Amino acid sequence: MKELLQLAFAVPITKTRLMPTPTVQSAQGPSRVFGNLVAVKVSDADNNHTRDAYPTAQPTRDWVFGNLAPDSPWQFNDEALREVRNITARRLNLGARLQEHRWGNATKDTALPIGHYNACAIVGNSGVLLGSRCGPEIDSKDYVIRIDLPVLRGFEKDVGGRTNMTVVNLKAPGRLAQSSRFKNRSQDVYESRLQDVKDSVLLADHRSKDKIMEALGVYKLPLTVLTTKNRLRNGVMSIASSVANRSMGRSPTIGLVTVLMATAFCDHSYVYGFFPFMKDINNVPVPYHYYPHDKVYPPLYNNFDKKHNVNREYEFHRDLHRRGVLKMHLGPCDKR
Repeated sequence: MKELLQLAFAVPITKTRLMPTPTVQSAQGPSRVFGNLVAVKVSDADNNHTRDAYPTAQPTRDWVFGNLAPDSPWQFNDEALREVRNITARRLNLGARLQEHRWGNATKDTALPIGHYNACAIVGNSGVLLGSRCGPEIDSKDYVIRIDLPVLRGFEKDVGGRTNMTVVNLKAPGRLAQSSRFKNRSQDVYESRLQDVKDSVLLADHRSKDKIMEALGVYKLPLTVLTTKNRLRNGVMSIASSVANRSMGRSPTIGLVTVLMATAFCDHSYVYGFFPFMKDINNVPVPYHYYPHDKVYPPLYNNFDKKHNVNREYEFHRDLHRRGVLKMHLGPCDKR
């Protein structure tokens, strides 16, 4: 595994400013996007069964973000990234924390461990991606990082189709293993999701290894699995607090973990689909995910787990954008 770039100096970090208190975070009603979306049965020749496929859903109109949007104008700031990387690369120490496992015919040519990249896309799963037409822009980056094995098929125009790494939380491997055991194979939505990321990297907590390997034993797909030697979230909030120069408080979401990791090995990070609110500033609903629920992952109509402070995390990401460490994007990609 290539060693991550680590820089030996630090500059005082500017203190983040608090995000205006949003009025948009409330329980989500019936989805205006998926309410009239009809699944179409398509043949899956690789697995000898049919599955539900969803055409790309389009919101009825553009969402309005107002003071929740990232600041504009904007530009990358190499010095600000160096300040952050001096903290994240040294304290995350991914080269020492991760251990590698391979499945199938994954090779170093098709499934590289973490290296160093110029431009990375970090793609969240918020429904705010619907109608964004960000797919080509996402796929154009050198390295594409996704979270929790999302659906790609049918949504490529908005979210792209390439994946180099998927970072999963503790719950996803359990859903993956459960799904792999279905006798009715048409109920298994995760097989097609893994097909779409084969020859890439799955990064997970060490406690998830057995469940992931159980599922891969069924699917027999070429993948590289990186697991942490300790808990994936260990020390993340302390690191985030050092970067923000303020207490970040509660347990981190997997999105925050992913963003901090990317600052250690990506020179230019572009963040898409990170929006924790269930409505825009005009109270127009925003789906929790851009894709429908499945049998092992019921629909979520409420907010994030209360152990996560998603408001503070969102402002943390906006502050990294404001400082030029990364670029956050909300809204259509073809209207800039």
